Amino acid sequence: MEQKLIKEITNEVAYIWINRPEKKNAMDFDVWFGIPDLVKEINEKEEAKCILLLGKGDSFSAGIDIATFMGDMNLNENLSSTADERRKTMKLIDDMQGSFTTIANSKVPVIALAHGFCIGGATSMISACDIRLSTKDTKFSIGETKLGLVADVGALQRMPSIISKGDLRELAFTGRHFDGQHADKIRFVNAIYDSVEELHEAGIKLAEEIASNSRHIVGGTKNVLDKGEDLTTDQALDYVRLWNTSYLISDDLKEGVTAFFEKRDPDFK
Repeated sequence: MEQKLIKEITNEVAYIWINRPEKKNAMDFDVWFGIPDLVKEINEKEEAKCILLLGKGDSFSAGIDIATFMGDMNLNENLSSTADERRKTMKLIDDMQGSFTTIANSKVPVIALAHGFCIGGATSMISACDIRLSTKDTKFSIGETKLGLVADVGALQRMPSIISKGDLRELAFTGRHFDGQHADKIRFVNAIYDSVEELHEAGIKLAEEIASNSRHIVGGTKNVLDKGEDLTTDQALDYVRLWNTSYLISDDLKEGVTAFFEKRDPDFK
């Protein structure tokens, strides 16, 4: 059976490919829970210094597989449920939320490269990534609204720190699709490209540039940025002062300063 997810490591960059092109990479639970498992594996084994999240075929992902949603979330044709079934549903939602939190908590930066469809749950998933790039014609959405649901896997919680309050509420209330150009305008994505080839070329270049730096320092920078989002400026300054007090003197600092004076690129391990 063909793999639904493919992991590759090249030049200290990990590629995680969603590989259900015949389903426009719709996420069944093998994919939904498999991606964070691979992210954890890459982190724990220190296999790479940056992670790229991509989709095979003509789309990044059409979101959650609706058949999975109806079959595994204790929904029947009458849309009724018992108290026990609701408790199971709550546990499942908690697990699904945790999958994207695992991506957000990766010590290794995660870059999403979106093309074609990137809607519903896929939009929520990439909101958990550190950086997002897309083609101009990518289709995004917080589309749960049109399914009669409140989006519950991270878009409403993470996107307020990415885009403006008004932009988010308009997209969430309407559930409408928005393209890469609009995503660029509201700064949901860092940059947009005319073609998938240009998108992948730019994403790989960016990931390899990040991977050329110290694993320890990039991880520390991500940690300080993540922690700082929930702190006041003074608290965040206290946190980075403590971090650098603990970790400033290192082989990375020695190599970085030496390379600066020798007018060469540093060679971080």
